[in-house]
Amino acid sequence: MLHAIDAFWEPHPEAASRFSAWMARSQGLTDRDMFVGTDPGAGVSGYVIAQPVTPLHVPPGHALSGLGIVDDWHHVDLADLARLSGDGSGARALLQRAETALATRGRDSALVVCPAGWLSKRAVLRAAGYRVALTWYIRG
Repeated sequence: MLHAIDAFWEPHPEAASRFSAWMARSQGLTDRDMFVGTDPGAGVSGYVIAQPVTPLHVPPGHALSGLGIVDDWHHVDLADLARLSGDGSGARALLQRAETALATRGRDSALVVCPAGWLSKRAVLRAAGYRVALTWYIRG
C-alpha cells in the first residue's frame, strides 16, 4: 500500500521474510503491546502495535517520557487508500486498543505514523482527535 502512495516505498525483495522475522521477535519484547483484529468468518482483519516512542521519531530536545507510538497499524477498513471500507469501526477499534495499552503503560500522548497520501487512515485519525505533528519529506 505504501508503494502505491509513493515509489520511494518499493518493497525490498526480502521484505516479507524480514517483516515476519521482526514480528516474531517483537512478540517477546515486553515494552510493547500487539493486537490482532478478527472478523467472524473472515479471520484476521488487521493488527496494531503500541510501543514507546524512540528518539528517531521525535525532534531533539523533546521529552520522550509519556509518549507512545503506533507505527504499525493496518485493518481491512483501510485497504482503499482514498476512502474507508464500511464504517471504519474495525480500524477504529484497533486504534482504541493501542491507545488503551499506551495509557495503561503511562503514556498519555500517542504519535501515529501515517503517510499523507493514505486518506482513509488520515480520516480515522482526524475523527479520533489526532492532528499533524511531524512531517517527513522524501526526495528521490
